[in-house]
Amino acid sequence: MSDNIMVPKHRRIKIMKKIITGIKHHLDDYECMWNGIEDIYMNKTNEKIPDQFFFSMAGFCGFTYLQTNKSDIKRMVSFGEGRTKQMYKYLAPIVGFDYQFSECRTPETALTKAKREIDIGNPIVIGAFDMYYLEYLPKLYHKEHIPFHYFLMIGYDDKEEKIYLYDCGRKDIQELSYKNVLLGMNAEYPGLCKPNTICKITMNKPKDKKYIIKKCLEDKANLYINPPTNFMGVKGIKKLANELPKWEEEIGKKETRKVILNMINFLGSVPKTPNRLLGIDEPDDITYMCSRDKFGRVLDEIGNEYDNLYFKRSSGLFKESGKEFTELCDIFIDYILNDKDIFERASQIITKIGRIEYEAYTLIKQGLKEL
Repeated sequence: MSDNIMVPKHRRIKIMKKIITGIKHHLDDYECMWNGIEDIYMNKTNEKIPDQFFFSMAGFCGFTYLQTNKSDIKRMVSFGEGRTKQMYKYLAPIVGFDYQFSECRTPETALTKAKREIDIGNPIVIGAFDMYYLEYLPKLYHKEHIPFHYFLMIGYDDKEEKIYLYDCGRKDIQELSYKNVLLGMNAEYPGLCKPNTICKITMNKPKDKKYIIKKCLEDKANLYINPPTNFMGVKGIKKLANELPKWEEEIGKKETRKVILNMINFLGSVPKTPNRLLGIDEPDDITYMCSRDKFGRVLDEIGNEYDNLYFKRSSGLFKESGKEFTELCDIFIDYILNDKDIFERASQIITKIGRIEYEAYTLIKQGLKEL
């Protein structure tokens, strides 16, 4: 009699616990949708990358201005790309990874799919996720709904009914109960993703860091300096500066307030309403520099690494631009709270930002010749 006994599928041993080991995790807050992918990249390549690197390369410091009269927000002003799917679509072929979003009908289905990938050694990006259900963050847990967080799931335990994960804001492995996983995954944030979404990342042949820097900075500089349309880049900045003082006449005061409130929230290092607008007499725990401070730090670090003076000079200009955004945010808040006439001053600041960033991207193009 043969010793090779085939076990029927329904009788095979079910895996009850699995943790993917050997993944080195880096702490880098406020870049949640990229943190896990950066972990995978650095483990695959042994490259050291600056904080906020992939976010900077894919999202920060662009510009688009659209008249969207049929939408709830009648003027769409974007000083960078923050939509997860659009950023992944752009950066995936440059970095050398594949991604597959699964938008499931229920959170239970999403968790089951994630566990199957863990079983074969694939960590999974979970999100968007409502931070209200993150039991390891006591400042937010059951206190504030923030439905646009992401983390890297690396394991699970059916007996204990919990998952194991890496979070961008925590260095060590975190645990999260199945109950809170299911509740938190049932989150939706327009422009990011649908509820119950997970994302599988495959990175077999990642590119080297210098290639990524050259390709992304060249794309960003060209799109800003020589935009293909008049609503993008420096042309779009000029268009916004010219049209901003006319908004109240064109779309009315109520709609203008909605547009400016939307702009204020997205000037922050994460989308968040400033304390002044909430009536809280405390300093904000984030900056409202439209991520120019972050991009400046990335340019400074790679400028030092490659001894590139042009990158370091452009870093200073983006930090200067960030200070202008802080002032712009302050006067926008004055408009909302006190109904002040701020449009001429806002237009001047936006024009100045355009000049500063045009010069910064011109320096970047020069720096790329030496990289």
